[in-house]
Amino acid sequence: MDTTKILLTAGVLVLIAAVLFFTRKIKREIEENGIETWGVISRIVDEGTSPDININYYARYVTADGKEVEGVISNPDTGLTEGQRVRLKYHPKYTQNARLIRG
Repeated sequence: MDTTKILLTAGVLVLIAAVLFFTRKIKREIEENGIETWGVISRIVDEGTSPDININYYARYVTADGKEVEGVISNPDTGLTEGQRVRLKYHPKYTQNARLIRG
């Protein structure tokens, strides 16, 4: 393997690690310091390619400062339907990401 391939592979691995770190950081901050609200499932989108399935669930909700946003749900249930009312938690810094409140 030449130096270019090694550096490219190392760069890709660092990028993947950074994305995983940031994603976990957002989820942790939402769980620890999130604000609870009600939202409505606004879209269900399969962003995968055949035969891969990558379904993303989006909810529209109003933040504590009155701003209406549409955010992706990071922990969806497969039984969600468009127009369904759901209880959510979001972090003020990351309003485009929300988590379902279960139970």
